[in-house]
Amino acid sequence: MIAAVVLAAGSSTRMGRPKQTLAVHGKPMLQKVLDTLRESKVDAVVVVLGSRAREVERSLKLSYETVIVNPDFAEGMSGSIRTGLAEVEREADAVMVVLGDQPLVAATTIDALIDAYRRTKELVVLPVMGGRRGNPVLFDRELFPEIRLVRGDVGAKSVVMSHEDRVVEVPVDDRGILVDIDTPGDYSKVSTSEQEFRGPRDRGAA
Repeated sequence: MIAAVVLAAGSSTRMGRPKQTLAVHGKPMLQKVLDTLRESKVDAVVVVLGSRAREVERSLKLSYETVIVNPDFAEGMSGSIRTGLAEVEREADAVMVVLGDQPLVAATTIDALIDAYRRTKELVVLPVMGGRRGNPVLFDRELFPEIRLVRGDVGAKSVVMSHEDRVVEVPVDDRGILVDIDTPGDYSKVSTSEQEFRGPRDRGAA
């Protein structure tokens, strides 16, 4: 089983309001992320909420997703990864860490990562566009113990760096892997059409 852990617990400090609920192409940002995962080959989805969790959850139309709350969300992203991982680690062969503020990632990109993992069985699989690594990132279960040790407001980049010889880079034509929405300026640049999107800023892998 390949499970997606969606990180959506942040307090949206730079945005000034819960960005998970902001409309992107006609639906809440987090809902758009979940809808994309529903179109993909992911077997299970865990959504990790934190700040204003009830408000965010009420904005969603859930299907098979599991929603859990990270009570220590203020401690940073790594805690949300651990919270989501704990929900699926017994059954999952791999976990894909998905950012809740990257609503423009394509389902075909997610499928390409899953296909590459199933083909290679490597420890880390991530997307690359124009030579730049992006998100989401897929981790084999062999790395779960290391992921649980990560602390602070960081993703699992340190785990990726520790296993560079076991990283598979998957070339994709998907600018969404490099773009996240953090600030009002970022949000204002999101067009109503994905073809018109001109990405505000980017974030490195996981």
